[in-house]
Amino acid sequence: MVILFSCGYETRVINTVHKDGSVTRKVTMKTSDEKFKPKKYRVPVDSTWQIQIDTEVNEAGDTSRILTAEKHFANVDEINEEYLIDKGSNKHLKRKASFSKSFKWFTTVFRYSETVGKVMTVTCPASDFLTNEELKFFYLPGNVKTELKNGTDSLKYKALSDTVDMKSEIWLWTGFVRQWIEIFYDRFGNHPDLTINKEEMLSKEPDFVNQIIEFEQADEEYEEEFLQDLEEEGFDEETLQSLEKEGKKDDVDDIEILVTSVLGSNFYSSFTTEIDSAMSVLENMTEPYFSTDNYDIEIRMPGNIIASSGYVNTVPDSENSTGILWTVQGDYFLTQQYEMWAESQVNNYWAWIITALFILFVVTGFVIRSKKEKD
Repeated sequence: MVILFSCGYETRVINTVHKDGSVTRKVTMKTSDEKFKPKKYRVPVDSTWQIQIDTEVNEAGDTSRILTAEKHFANVDEINEEYLIDKGSNKHLKRKASFSKSFKWFTTVFRYSETVGKVMTVTCPASDFLTNEELKFFYLPGNVKTELKNGTDSLKYKALSDTVDMKSEIWLWTGFVRQWIEIFYDRFGNHPDLTINKEEMLSKEPDFVNQIIEFEQADEEYEEEFLQDLEEEGFDEETLQSLEKEGKKDDVDDIEILVTSVLGSNFYSSFTTEIDSAMSVLENMTEPYFSTDNYDIEIRMPGNIIASSGYVNTVPDSENSTGILWTVQGDYFLTQQYEMWAESQVNNYWAWIITALFILFVVTGFVIRSKKEKD
């Protein structure tokens, strides 16, 4: 059992991409804290940015502080340099920006992307568990999902959301189980007492996943009751520390119950050390997934958008052209690379003019030649 109490900065990044490959990057952060702390920034921002901090009070009288930072980058390499030296809450993420343009005479196509490297080494794509419709909903920004579930087709999208939640939970836990098995056999596959091979162990993935989900459901029920008691009785720092220790002990017990229920008590007692070792490697590997602080990214391209992997933002916060929106969250890059990309196209009017003049020149020459031949 693990209960987390956390807070952070609601963050949005707007990348305005220019034809020469330079990028104007604007970051907004919102918090109820009295001060902004750089170690809690979800994307890199430092003193080289133009920074402004404003205060906002809502109808209920709650005060929020909004930090707006802006910086012009000559190219994506400069953005990537900032990612490499990031000291904020997402410094563990492997992030990279890319830009390219392709000249096609009448048009020029631009492509900008930001990629987050995957956390696990095993192959376990979400597309093996979710349909195309479900995947499309799964990758929508959180605020868009909320709007759909509260809109005119609320029943449809609430049902879709429940289905996606259920299937994505199975997908995520399958990834964890598959990675643990991979680690276990990479490290201990040649153990002389090991009588079950890797293929047989992989065939038990559904058994592990079903057992884990049962644990999760029981924990959720307990947490709900516990939090209700805390609201009624109050809690202090000592209570939270005691709760954390209890949660770690429960996690150890859950591992024993999980392995025993699927593989038997003899297997667990024979390989307790190896099981725990593989679990420790898995925990270190997946730490970026659990510690990622979500944020939104918007990309605004020169010309007209012709393709993208994101959601069209129809309510931009300025007079700039409509952008494409994504959310960065751990689920998206746990078992596969997560690329947020957009392509746009700009008409090369000068090429049209040159082509028209050339055609006119050729036609004129042909007419003059024909006329001379007749004479």
